[in-house]
Amino acid sequence: MNGIDRRTLMGGALLGGAGAAGMPSIARAQSKQLKIATIALVNSPWHKALNRFKEVVEAESAGRYTVAVYTDGQLGDIAQLLSAMQLGTVDFSYFGLSSISFVRGGEAFNVLYVPYLFKNGEWGEKILNTDPELLGMFDKMATTAGVRVFGAWGQRSPRAIQSTRGPIMKPEDVKGLRLRIPAIPMLRATFDRLGAQSTPMGMLEIYSALSRGAVDGQDNGFDLSIPPRFHEAAKFWSATDHVNELVGFFASERLWKGLNETDRQIFRKASKAAGEVTTQLTKELDTEAIDILKKAGCTYVVPDRDAFRKAVAGVEDELDGKMWPKGMVARLRTLQGA
Repeated sequence: MNGIDRRTLMGGALLGGAGAAGMPSIARAQSKQLKIATIALVNSPWHKALNRFKEVVEAESAGRYTVAVYTDGQLGDIAQLLSAMQLGTVDFSYFGLSSISFVRGGEAFNVLYVPYLFKNGEWGEKILNTDPELLGMFDKMATTAGVRVFGAWGQRSPRAIQSTRGPIMKPEDVKGLRLRIPAIPMLRATFDRLGAQSTPMGMLEIYSALSRGAVDGQDNGFDLSIPPRFHEAAKFWSATDHVNELVGFFASERLWKGLNETDRQIFRKASKAAGEVTTQLTKELDTEAIDILKKAGCTYVVPDRDAFRKAVAGVEDELDGKMWPKGMVARLRTLQGA
C-alpha cells in the first residue's frame, strides 16, 4: 500500500473514532471505554474481527463497556503495544501469538513456532485453549509480564516465504537469502538451519525494506502480506506452510485483575466470536490470494514440503527443556496423533 493510501486510511479511522467519542450520551458517560489495538490494516480480517469483539462486549455488558478499535499500528507496533498494556494505557491487543515470546516470562511460547508442529489451525486452537500445561503458562506469563492471553482464537494463514530473488522450491534455495523474520528465536533457529541470513524486523518496516532491497524476502502468511500489498515489492511466493499460527487476544493484567468473573466471561466470549470472524475471512483470503498474486504478475509455487520437513527436523531439540518444558513438542504431537 502506498503512503497516501495508508495515511488516508489511518486518518479516516482516527476521524471516525473522534466522531464517536464526541457523541453526547448519558449511557456513554456511565460506561467504561476500553481500547483494543492491532498492527493490521483497516478492513483487514483482524480489523473486522475486532469490530465483532466490540459488538459482543457492548451487547453482553449492556453498555457498561464500550470499545474503541485502533488499526494500522496507530497506538504503536507490537513491542509498543505490549509495553502499553503493561502500563495499563492500552487495555487489549490482537496479533499473532508469536508476540508472547517478546515479553519476560513468555519465552516458553517459542514452542508454538517449532516447524510443522500443528497439523492445522483447528488443532492449534483446540490445544491452545484447552491444554492445562499451556493454560498454566499463560497464567505464569500474566504474573511475570503483566500481559495476559485470554483467548487464542483466530487461525492465521500458514507461514510462507515471499521473495524478490525467485521462487523457493527446495531447502537449498533458502541459503544466503536475506530474510525478514519476526524476532522469535525458534524461527531464527529454523532459518539458520536452512542457511538464510535472518533479519528480525517489525511489520511496519517490511514494505520499505523489500522495496529498497534491504532484505530479499520475508517469512509471513497471506493474511498479513496481501492487505499491505507486499507483493508489489516481492513477486515470488513459496507456500512452505512451515508454521500454522494462531492469533491471540492480549489483555493488560492490571485491567484483568480488576474484573469480576462475569465480566471476564464476556471478554472471553467476545474473543471467541471475533476469532471465528478472523478464521472465516482468512480462509476466504487464502483462497483469493493466489489469484491476487497472479493478477499482479507474481509467481506462486508449492515447494517440496516433505524436503523442508526433513531439512528442519529436530531443529528444536537444543531448546527443548531450556526455553519450554522438556518433552512438550513430543507431547503436543502425540495429542494430534502424530
